[in-house]
Amino acid sequence: MGRMTPSWKIPLVLYGYYGFGNWGDELSLLATLRTLEDIGQELSLSFAYRVIVGNPSLVPPLPGEVILVERRRPDRVLSALFESLGVVVGGGSLLQDATSFRSLLYYATFLSLAQRVGKPVVFFGCGLGPFRRKLSVKLVRKLLRRVRLFLARDEATLAFLEEHRLCPASLGADPVFLLEQEKARASSQRLGVFLRREALERKEVLCEGLRELQRKGWNLEFVAFHRGEDREIAEFFADRLCAPVYVFSGVSEVLSYFSGLSGVVSMRFHPLVLATQNGVPWWAFDLDPKIVAFSASLGGEKSPVPGDA
Repeated sequence: MGRMTPSWKIPLVLYGYYGFGNWGDELSLLATLRTLEDIGQELSLSFAYRVIVGNPSLVPPLPGEVILVERRRPDRVLSALFESLGVVVGGGSLLQDATSFRSLLYYATFLSLAQRVGKPVVFFGCGLGPFRRKLSVKLVRKLLRRVRLFLARDEATLAFLEEHRLCPASLGADPVFLLEQEKARASSQRLGVFLRREALERKEVLCEGLRELQRKGWNLEFVAFHRGEDREIAEFFADRLCAPVYVFSGVSEVLSYFSGLSGVVSMRFHPLVLATQNGVPWWAFDLDPKIVAFSASLGGEKSPVPGDA
């Protein structure tokens, strides 16, 4: 006999930087939900999800019983919270003040409210920081002391939790690692280039370096991994280097893209995760602490860009 499916579903809130056009966060959400569904199957439990999002149209199809709740509707967000049995933060580094202190305050306020009304909070495959203000660290420490469980995606995050003697924690990985992908099958010199707005600060130097890669036989492809923020930048460099631009339209397209590459150059974190999953070599700019931590965890070293060795 198969397992009986319970008629009552456990309501959970999924919280993160979802619905803003960043494929790294959307894939983290997808992987988190798939994991929860697997846990439910193993334990004969059934979940109903309320996912807090920016723009519902930017969220890919998701497994399970899901209702998307727009974060600009605080009445619906609060309703989803009060009706839930807990909050799961799936992926990302919500608790940081590098973007702005206001961003940290926004996320910390919601999670603190969840704790005050008796909803346990769990972090799944998340990072912490960077923190530029002492007040930020104080705020985060107070919040995390009452977190039920924190599954850290990197050793630096776990070290912070242990150093400050905060919530129960263990080392995991970024949720995107849980998504199945094809292994690399590339035979050409296709090089996926993932740039952020910081690329414009040294556009002339960067263009010359990328042009040199073209002279060495690499076929450059500029990818707007964050559909809103990166497209203009990708088009700027693609126009100057006579290269194509890619803007993904769905999850399957994202996951299959990396299997056809021979290499990746990135200013973003999740393209490196997807490249690693596919066994594709990559070179990254050390602009982001999570990229530095990820590289260190894989034994990475500073090295020339492809073709310079």
